[in-house]
Amino acid sequence: MGMSMESQNRAAGSARSFDVICAGEALWDLTEAGGVLFGRSASLRFKPGGGAVNAALALAQGGLCVGLATALTDDTFGRTFLGKIAAAGIDVGGVVLAPRYGGLLRVEGIAGARTVVSTREGEVPITVPPGWTSTVLLLSGLSPVLARAAALCKAARAARRQGTLVVVDVNARWHLWVGQDQRAIRSVLREADVVRCSAADLEVLRADAATVRGWLRPAAVLVLSNGAGDAWATGTSGEIALAPRGIGALRPKGAGDVFTAAICAELSRAGHAGEGRSDLWERALQRGHAAVMAQASVR
Repeated sequence: MGMSMESQNRAAGSARSFDVICAGEALWDLTEAGGVLFGRSASLRFKPGGGAVNAALALAQGGLCVGLATALTDDTFGRTFLGKIAAAGIDVGGVVLAPRYGGLLRVEGIAGARTVVSTREGEVPITVPPGWTSTVLLLSGLSPVLARAAALCKAARAARRQGTLVVVDVNARWHLWVGQDQRAIRSVLREADVVRCSAADLEVLRADAATVRGWLRPAAVLVLSNGAGDAWATGTSGEIALAPRGIGALRPKGAGDVFTAAICAELSRAGHAGEGRSDLWERALQRGHAAVMAQASVR
């Protein structure tokens, strides 16, 4: 299952236009029932674990035209994952299958099934195919790995030259950032029109909201979220805060990705980043909360 490297290279050379391109990390959960070894059971089940793939799936489910640029391992897990993403209606021409470089798999037992969660950060730079254009480019999962940060920065600059709105979802992973320098991501953040950052991200980066705000362009919008609490958008239109309605204290896994996807959908419809438009950001935050609540209701 999946695309060969040759097929992917052919796909990447063609011109394509999307509502949103999602680029960045790919995290996934795989389960098999009955204690069968992975790769030997017909009951393999797929579930997105977070990052750019989660956002892409949410956008595709909302009827938007979505392209995905990420790197997956060239093995049973990666090819199965790629097939599942493509089956969801997402263009996978920007997905690269790369050799495994070791990494970490965490195995958990849940309700008679085994779950494998990849926590490996690939060394392969994420590249948006040169023929791809979109209204919004979402970069999800900032990494201290210089090659990854440089590739995302290059993608952001190319997108801005085309008039694309650049959204960054920080999605900082604790195991990647321990003891690392924040400066690796500042060039990426400087290219963004919108940056979403959670309270957990701030903790991982050892920064506060004012510090992150200082890393952005003056016209950029900073969206802050605090778990199941309020979300804020700060920019040229001032500060807008909105509390969620009906969401419990524990948000579902991947809630941040779904929240960001809802913002990207709103920006894609508007065609601009809402500078000086408080109504757009009130609506974007409201739809972000609503998307999380809808996700929680089906878990």
